[in-house]
Amino acid sequence: MNRRTFINNLAVGGTALSLSPTMRSFAAQKQENLRLALIGKGGMGTADCNTALRVPGVALVAVCDVYKPRLEDAKKQWGNHLKLERDYRNILNDPQIDAVIIATPDHWHQKIAVEALKKGKHVYCEKPIIHKRSEAKALIKAQQESGKVFQMGTQGVSAVGMQLAKALLQEGVIGDLNFVDARFSASPGALNSFHAPAEATEANLWWDQFLGEAPKKPFTPQRFFAWRNWSDYGTGLAGDLFVHVLASIHYITGCNKPLKVYSDGDILYYKDGSRDTPDLIYSLFDYAMPQGANHFKMSLGANVLDGISNSWGSTDFNMVGLKGAMRVNWDAVQVKTTAATAVAGLEQKLQAIPGFGGITKISDNEYRFTAKAGYPDAHFLHFQNFFDAARNGTKNIAPVEFGVNASAAALMSFESQMKNQII
Repeated sequence: MNRRTFINNLAVGGTALSLSPTMRSFAAQKQENLRLALIGKGGMGTADCNTALRVPGVALVAVCDVYKPRLEDAKKQWGNHLKLERDYRNILNDPQIDAVIIATPDHWHQKIAVEALKKGKHVYCEKPIIHKRSEAKALIKAQQESGKVFQMGTQGVSAVGMQLAKALLQEGVIGDLNFVDARFSASPGALNSFHAPAEATEANLWWDQFLGEAPKKPFTPQRFFAWRNWSDYGTGLAGDLFVHVLASIHYITGCNKPLKVYSDGDILYYKDGSRDTPDLIYSLFDYAMPQGANHFKMSLGANVLDGISNSWGSTDFNMVGLKGAMRVNWDAVQVKTTAATAVAGLEQKLQAIPGFGGITKISDNEYRFTAKAGYPDAHFLHFQNFFDAARNGTKNIAPVEFGVNASAAALMSFESQMKNQII
């Protein structure tokens, strides 16, 4: 199951998912409820909330959205006890709320996050956490001054597979890294532009609030429902998709920013005015490993017009080194290496990674490292990490500086394509 299908399933019925034995052991822990609010109940916000509610000791108390039918759906999904708001400021001003999930269009992420931190809320914010690179400093400052936990919603970094890849790279199993490659390919089925539902009237959709500080436009509900297609509110395929691989590579390698980025993209199919961001984009990134070590290059591509490949790069990408290569996904890492002796003795070292399942030898130079059967999924682990940090003051895995760096790399990709120049 690819990442988007998994998220859609969570959005439809995540609260009904059965708990694995490992997750039931988490549920056995008695903890005081952390009171949570959701700001932005679209597909991603709904999936996030369903996942958050699988973590023991979390109670959803409020939901905010500018589209009325989503608020009605919230009560049907999560209960009549919910406080429903159209203005996010009413959520932030409520002292009974401990933490918020921000799953709005991108152009609202930084503003709401800064205000939430200043109001003393812990923040889980969808990616990219900034819409412009100039927004980064104010967000970092707000988090530092508040002392509250900030987590970026790139769940892949919490996956067992990413932790295994980090350990294997450090152990030199593939030698010095020189190339990373990931592809996002998906066909929207019948190639048609998205059309807003009949219920998307001016009475139901608070248009001016959706626009916020974006350029003023007449009421056009397609822009709200397909906001990722528009640069006023999102950063296209780079901000929607590339950021996942960038966050994972930053986590695995310890890098925090590319030296330069070049992108090329275009609108090849949707020329009907339904978007101003590419439906196909490719980017090249140049990174230097920490401590001035070797450089590596990264190639990321996204093509939503591909009717056959159906690959999803956030959960499956290649890392190539001087001695071998790794195919990395959330649950496993498959390694081909010329230094097979480097694998000897690794099983004991990898036991330190929670969720490590074991090593399968495929051939003399090919091995598969897998997560433990039944271990919680990356979405659950990412939220659990966030809530543990909020309760206990421990470090979380995707804090604000990490989120800014991964987001900025994606924005550099988008900016390069829009300006047709190296950034």
